[in-house]
Amino acid sequence: MLNSELVHELQADTLAPGFVRPAWEDYCFANVPDTILSLFGNEAAQPLPEKVFNGVATDVKHIAVIFVDGLGWNHFQRIRHQHPFLMQLVEHGTVTPLTSIYPTETAAAVSTIHTGCQPSNHGVLGWNAYIEALGGHVQTLPFVNGNWEPLEKVHDNPDPAKLINEQPLYERLDAQSVLIQPNEFEDNLYDQQVKQGAEFVGHRNIPQAAYRVREQLENADEPTYCHCYLPTVDALSHEKGAAHPETDAQLGAICTAIQRELVEKLDPAVAEETLLLLLADHGEVDSTSKTRIDLDELEIEPHIKRDASGKPIPALGGPRNLQFHARDGHRSTLQTKLEQGLAPLSPLVLTRETIIEEGLFGTRQPSERFLQRCPDLLVVPRDGFAWYDDGHLSKIGMHGGMHPDEMLIPFAAARMDTLQNVRG
Repeated sequence: MLNSELVHELQADTLAPGFVRPAWEDYCFANVPDTILSLFGNEAAQPLPEKVFNGVATDVKHIAVIFVDGLGWNHFQRIRHQHPFLMQLVEHGTVTPLTSIYPTETAAAVSTIHTGCQPSNHGVLGWNAYIEALGGHVQTLPFVNGNWEPLEKVHDNPDPAKLINEQPLYERLDAQSVLIQPNEFEDNLYDQQVKQGAEFVGHRNIPQAAYRVREQLENADEPTYCHCYLPTVDALSHEKGAAHPETDAQLGAICTAIQRELVEKLDPAVAEETLLLLLADHGEVDSTSKTRIDLDELEIEPHIKRDASGKPIPALGGPRNLQFHARDGHRSTLQTKLEQGLAPLSPLVLTRETIIEEGLFGTRQPSERFLQRCPDLLVVPRDGFAWYDDGHLSKIGMHGGMHPDEMLIPFAAARMDTLQNVRG
């Protein structure tokens, strides 16, 4: 079943024409963690609507999540007929469009999936943050500074709780939790902070990841939540573009590996007790050389807030989620310069007051951490992106904003035994 009729409804709720709001109250990525809690019988404040499981029995012992970073709804729709695994999800499971959160950035979304909190609670508002207690500029997920130096190598005992300090989902689940993630995540202090209560299992490539999901399920002697994170579609979208054949090939490799190494080979007795979920955090939009702007050319530095050493605090967030902190008395001038300099991108420019009033980063009571980090001005490009000439300006695909292609994502649910019976 394909709940495609929801697409128009989700796209119609806009902050401005073409800028889709997160559907915080129902069909939103932020409600996936509460859905997991509810499926295991734990208390859950805001799970997804029951419609996402129409025709899919959810009385299971195990849940396996395949998290494909960067897979937008439009990408799923365009390529699903090419892959039997995706068509089986449509024909013998239920696939529903959701909105991402704001920002449509992995750093914010991963923080939400691990904690069940909206960005307005957990305070991770994008890839780039400014946190004085961690030395200033922090790239959040890799937990490094602006020069890609691990914070533990440049500071004594940096505390990841200064970045995010919410209770992980895995400490609340009545289930064994296993995170199957790229090997390099194991020693990351951010990951150690948000994965408390879960076991880490590394993988080097997609087939190994699929195999290790199967291995964990077959060896489980208690209810198990197995979360498998795959970053390669996002990586290829940045490099080649979301609509590039090489990016499509990467998604095809994921489909083949999941079907061959997980669905087809899983012990049938375990398959009868397992629910498979496929989801993503955001889609991507492609840019051209004319819609990529170097922020250094805008001459906005005199109007930006200074850090403790007197240096301007650069743009935070990301290239389609541009967050600026203004010097006292300079916000109006900074806004004018941003609107003029970024005019080729047809941006939406929001003040701090509008951000909070509209609940853009979440509709729950905002935390003090969020209020400290909320920018004075937020720029969300309609087209392309803007950043510094540090390698980003050679990228093609990008995300972080509110375009329908990056905001709408698929959520698929199917019983593993049903998928095996189709194959048989």
